[in-house]
Amino acid sequence: MSSEAEIAVATESLPTSKPAFLRRVRIRGYKSIAFCDVTLEPLTILVGRNGSGKSNFLDALGFLRDVMKFGTIEAVKRHGGSSAIPCRYSKDGIVSFELECSSKIDGLPSQQIANYRIDIAFSKGQSPRIRHEEYAIATESGVDGFTNVDGTVSFVSALGRIEEELKWPNDRPFLTYPPGEFRGLSELISCMAAYNFSPGMLRQLFQSDYSGFLESDGSNLPGVISEMQFTDSAALDRLGQFLSVIVNEVEGFDVVNYGDYKTIRFRLVAKYPNQRMEFDATAMSDGTLRSLAALVAVYQFVYPYGFPSLVAIEEPETALHPAAMRALVSAMDEATLRTQILLTTHSPDLLDAPDISINNIRVVQMIDGVTVIGPADEASVDIIKQKLSTLGDLERDNQFEPDLGDRERQDMLSTNRIGSTI
Repeated sequence: MSSEAEIAVATESLPTSKPAFLRRVRIRGYKSIAFCDVTLEPLTILVGRNGSGKSNFLDALGFLRDVMKFGTIEAVKRHGGSSAIPCRYSKDGIVSFELECSSKIDGLPSQQIANYRIDIAFSKGQSPRIRHEEYAIATESGVDGFTNVDGTVSFVSALGRIEEELKWPNDRPFLTYPPGEFRGLSELISCMAAYNFSPGMLRQLFQSDYSGFLESDGSNLPGVISEMQFTDSAALDRLGQFLSVIVNEVEGFDVVNYGDYKTIRFRLVAKYPNQRMEFDATAMSDGTLRSLAALVAVYQFVYPYGFPSLVAIEEPETALHPAAMRALVSAMDEATLRTQILLTTHSPDLLDAPDISINNIRVVQMIDGVTVIGPADEASVDIIKQKLSTLGDLERDNQFEPDLGDRERQDMLSTNRIGSTI
């Protein structure tokens, strides 16, 4: 169990978070999400009952990332197939994403707001295709956007003048077009990462010389840690400090080799002088392994990509002692200096961590078979402001509801197709 003194050392005051990469996400027609329009913070936490659709929101972001990396056909295969992806309430078979992003573009001095939309059509007997795509950003150059309609691309100037047209394969986003000024945004979308850690995979030996970002199940954790030893050893030391607070039996960890394979070896606090206590991942608890994986996920730095643009983690508190929640959340909050973080949780103890406020919460509900996502209702906000209860107490009593006014706003948007971003 973590002591107050230990936690204070690991959670000293730090600068404010970097701006969120994804400021707003609109998703239409993905699995249980008929429509949602959600703003995101540097640290956002989704709360809601099992089966409400929290995982589908994270999976939707993973699907968009895979469309950007691999194209529509491969992305659909990775996320359940053509029959599993479109929402059953969708009449047109369109899955649509609209993003408002804070994007650093080469040659510009500061963060810019970019808007991007992509519509993917699912038709019976046909491969999924990009039916419509738009991009817009305020820049000093002549080309500040494009439209892509069924593979016919038009570059658009600030005055709306068409500068050029070309043909493009309708299974690949034009945002990935190599010479484009907008490619920076496609790389940021491609560098989103979503995790649902498997302790069984975390215990397996890892065989590879290069691992890239941490895999969604954490299976390449030894490889990522090995790489961080060269690319960002300070971050590795920092997450090690947090791990020792979260699991105070752990003094440190290293990557060890067994021939061509790697695993993680943990150094435990010795009970007696001159005693050496070391155990490989196979002998460690689920909570310890998941905590290390979550810390590496939010602190990882991979050459040449840098930090992930967004890290989403499903229930990072699973198998973790409630007393350790505060240090875990503090680590997540500190990591927003590097990347945007999205968590799902059922844990009242996690929500009671002092770094979490009502502004970090997005409530997820299943209403009439459809996922609804929004900020907490006014009653919950007032209760927290007046200190009549805590976020954890509201979760324990199942009192969180999406804000009614925001639900009505989203209902209006869902019945009116959102217009062009350019």
